[in-house]
Amino acid sequence: MKIEPKTDTLWKTQLVYFLVLLFGIVILAKVVVMITRDSKEYQALAEQREYRIREMEASRGNIFSADGNLMATSVPVFDVYFDSKTVDQAVFNAQIDTLSQQLASMLPRRKASEWKKYLSDAKADGKRYLPIAKNQSLNNYRKMQQFAIFKLGPNRGGIIGEKKIRRARPYNELAGRMIGYVNENENLYVGIEGAYNDYLKGQNGHQLVRRIHHGDWVPVDSDEDEDARNGNDVVTTFDINLQDIVESALHNTLTENKAEQGCAILMDVETGYIRAMANLKLNHETQAYEESYNFAMAERYEPGSVFKIASMVVLLNHNPNLKLTDKVNIGNGAIKFSNRTMKDDHSFTKDGICTVQEVIEQSSNKGTAVLITKAFAAHPEKYVDGLYALGLNKKIGTGIAGEAQPLIKHPNDKTKDGKKIWSNVSLPWMSIGYEVNVTPLQLITLYNAIANGGRMMKPQFVTEVRHGNQTIEKFDPVVLNEQIASPEAIAMLQTMLEGVVERGTAKRQLADCNFKTAGKTGTAQYCDPRMGYKYSEPGVGHKLYNTTFVGYFPADKPKYSCIVVVNRARGRYWAAGSVSAPGFREIAEKVYAMRLGVQEDKSLTDSLYRQGATPEIDVNRFDFKSHAVPNVIGMDVSDAVYVLEGLGIKTSFSGQGRVKEQSLHAGDSIKRNSTINLKLECL
Repeated sequence: MKIEPKTDTLWKTQLVYFLVLLFGIVILAKVVVMITRDSKEYQALAEQREYRIREMEASRGNIFSADGNLMATSVPVFDVYFDSKTVDQAVFNAQIDTLSQQLASMLPRRKASEWKKYLSDAKADGKRYLPIAKNQSLNNYRKMQQFAIFKLGPNRGGIIGEKKIRRARPYNELAGRMIGYVNENENLYVGIEGAYNDYLKGQNGHQLVRRIHHGDWVPVDSDEDEDARNGNDVVTTFDINLQDIVESALHNTLTENKAEQGCAILMDVETGYIRAMANLKLNHETQAYEESYNFAMAERYEPGSVFKIASMVVLLNHNPNLKLTDKVNIGNGAIKFSNRTMKDDHSFTKDGICTVQEVIEQSSNKGTAVLITKAFAAHPEKYVDGLYALGLNKKIGTGIAGEAQPLIKHPNDKTKDGKKIWSNVSLPWMSIGYEVNVTPLQLITLYNAIANGGRMMKPQFVTEVRHGNQTIEKFDPVVLNEQIASPEAIAMLQTMLEGVVERGTAKRQLADCNFKTAGKTGTAQYCDPRMGYKYSEPGVGHKLYNTTFVGYFPADKPKYSCIVVVNRARGRYWAAGSVSAPGFREIAEKVYAMRLGVQEDKSLTDSLYRQGATPEIDVNRFDFKSHAVPNVIGMDVSDAVYVLEGLGIKTSFSGQGRVKEQSLHAGDSIKRNSTINLKLECL
């Protein structure tokens, strides 16, 4: 039978198609088998790849104080583990006792016998990743590498060290809250660490590595490798010595007054740079004060009478013809504003007439309210607009997270349901520091402007970002308001604040300083939100107060402004003049003696040599375990304070220069809570 050519071609085509289809089915079946039957085998092979990319962790940049001290840095720490399977049994049996004793000596949480059992059980079970210790320093890790068994190395001695980078603070908790921290897992960016994280964090690198025997990995040259770039360094405005003074003074003030919390800020008048900031809050469980909350920036409060200066700035801008000698009729009793009465804490006039100067000196509530209501009763919005012009209604914008939003209400403000917030008594009560909420940082910014001749500077915490010796970015002083009031008004305000110290509410605490100071007291009843915003605490038997003293020194040539806020003191005193002002004095005297009072010149050095004193005294020669009072005569005040407080002796001093006399005799036994008074003099 003859086959037609067309039929023959069709048959051949179908055969080829069938063979291709069969081949495809075979391949598909093989793939299915590989995925199902051999998946575990191929996965194991994949995990044993010869090459991988290893991330190289960047080191976080350092944080420095303005005087060059290291405040935060990154240090390597090691988590140490034990691979029992790499250790020969005979070696383990012979040296386990020695290793256990060495571990007990370094890590005493277990006795030697307990370490032996812990390691022996792991060896019997063949454990390969037994935890030994966490967060060990490089020095400790190197010591452990020399222990019995471990000294044979990771391949025969079983020691495994996993390196991590940990943040360390050489000065421990000094300025701890402002230095802050970063926790990216919880999205927490606190303080300078958080605000400047993008500068500090650096950039991780990566490196190609190859697996060799015993599972170790070694670098391989690759064009794709990228070195880790360490973070930049941040230079702060803080002065370590001044920070120590401020923290110590605040702690003393809170302790002596049995207060709940408080803060203190020291600012450079000319630049606005913050030289020190301390925040302390009582831990009721431990009864210790801790820096757990940045009250200076993050909490707004009713400031009381220190706000009267803000009212006076607005008043002087409104009425430039006002004089300090102008008379104010405050009467001899309480004054009624609408349905509320206002009185002063103390009487200081016989006929109910005082001057504008005396209104501030004596912190007269009635006098301030009379002046403000007389000027702004018809148009209270002008008073509030004047406060707004000082920036008291908005955040300063330091870049540090958590700054509180102040509250200065306006006559036109309304609640969500359309009700007016402003009342008939808002104006007089706002004028004396109630019905307003500001932060301590805002208050010191205002007072610093008065000390600075009317020029308001922005508070700043960082001056520079560096990488090695190269400056990446500088942060120069920033002017917020070139002139908050006329030069004549500023001069009047300065006179008022000096009068508070010389004749007014701070006279008893500050008038006898060896240098001029200026400032204002402020005492406000505490409004407790837990008690429905009432001004007294049930069950205590007396009202609680927030007290503030804010001012500057030396008053005749201001260098530093300072604020001390004490919240809810339960001690003997309740008014700011007796609670916060002494803290201001302690800071001012010590800062003045350390930074402003010593004149370093040749005549001083010659005089000291003639008296047999050594101008540069090595404080490290003192025995800080001694129980005897040392001789600090002739020493610089900062060295004397370092030595005395290192021995547990509280110090106070007067004058300027070096120590001329000390109240406790050298060689006397140091008693508990000893206090020494030092008399300073430029010899």
